[in-house]
Amino acid sequence: MKSANTAKTALIVIDIQDGFFHPTHWGPSRSTPDFEKNVALLLKAAREHNKKQGEGTGETSNTVVICHVHHHSTEPNSPLRPGAQVEVNGKLVEGLQPQSFVQPQQGEPLFIKNVHSSFVGTGLEAYLKERGVRQLVLLGLTTDHCVNTTTRFANNLGVVSATDPNGEIDEGDIVVASDACATFSRGEFDAETVHAVHLASLKGEFAQVEETQDILHIIFG
Repeated sequence: MKSANTAKTALIVIDIQDGFFHPTHWGPSRSTPDFEKNVALLLKAAREHNKKQGEGTGETSNTVVICHVHHHSTEPNSPLRPGAQVEVNGKLVEGLQPQSFVQPQQGEPLFIKNVHSSFVGTGLEAYLKERGVRQLVLLGLTTDHCVNTTTRFANNLGVVSATDPNGEIDEGDIVVASDACATFSRGEFDAETVHAVHLASLKGEFAQVEETQDILHIIFG
């Protein structure tokens, strides 16, 4: 990890949508009790960092690029398909819409995907490269599906890599915020086990896996 003051950084918020409030579709239990708190802390830190930096958005700017990704499922029974509704606080709402604590703000683009990777059919890769992003912070839902796949694609595609004047490749930094991701139980495996195993498969091979407090200290401190 590097400070956002020295490495152009992007915060990618993946699939934190109301459809995940469906009471039975995803599984009987969810991991990461502090998920919402940690996501909110990271979003707040990135936005406050940007306020201190001013309005610059170019490659030389130290502003953090904040991007939101939403899943629009093609599966007919998915709570994340267009037109699907779920109950939230006693009201029926569109499953596609963002959960209340991660509403995109002005200047934070929204990318729509139909598959697990945030880099397939979205334009996100080009958007990040155009802005000279060299460090990604990934968070959201779910750890084993869309966060996992997005992380692997980011690594394999070299989304934050660059070649220096000597022809040497700098791969950049891909950081998964472990406690700002969550998933659900799968079969006989409880949610925390599924969460932990999939983070372990990413760590060191595809990304750095770090906790929110460490990210706040090193990247946004």
